[in-house]
Amino acid sequence: MVSNNARRVMAQRARKEEDKEARRRQLLDAALELYRGTSYDEVKMADVAERAQLAKGTVFLYFPTKEALFLALLEEQLFAWFARLEATLARGEERWTGTQMARTVAGSMEGEEPLTRLLARLQTVLEQNVTVEQVRGFKERLLEALGRAGALVEQRLPFLKPGEGVRFFLHVHALVVGLRQLADLTPVVRQVHEAAPHLHPLRVDFSRELTEALSGLLRGLETR
Repeated sequence: MVSNNARRVMAQRARKEEDKEARRRQLLDAALELYRGTSYDEVKMADVAERAQLAKGTVFLYFPTKEALFLALLEEQLFAWFARLEATLARGEERWTGTQMARTVAGSMEGEEPLTRLLARLQTVLEQNVTVEQVRGFKERLLEALGRAGALVEQRLPFLKPGEGVRFFLHVHALVVGLRQLADLTPVVRQVHEAAPHLHPLRVDFSRELTEALSGLLRGLETR
């Protein structure tokens, strides 16, 4: 039988965990709000603390580095996207065409600019200056998500071989990284394009190009 004192201790611990999670949530929300309106390089940890209405030192208690904070933000954004896509892929049992799959996956990225921008920085920035434990946890969750989503893709596309659903998402990642970097124009480049209409062919429509690239990839796998 649990004593009253033990119950109080348990309740205090529960409240501390709730408070801890609430502060972590505040910091992630603040980082996302700032990131939406600016760039990764321009977001400072002090700005995140101020937006979250917490002391600057509190940020570093939860996220020792800026990379750790934004890797956690990427995790949240990425696995929420996977959950939505999996729900779409699991709806019904009919077979899909490669074009239908390409449109579905590319369409699921619409409105996900913070996610695609963070993915473009994953290997070069966000996986630097972070702990082995954080990266291992991220990679383990990513492998699980890729396995689930990849299996659903294989069920929809009968021309895929076992394991090719996961490889498909690796190609999706590579395309998102490359196309996002091409689509995001710096202020100087944007000014140049606006002043020189003949340079417009160099501009990239992220969603359209992603759809066409994925369609081409899947057509190649279907006709091999």
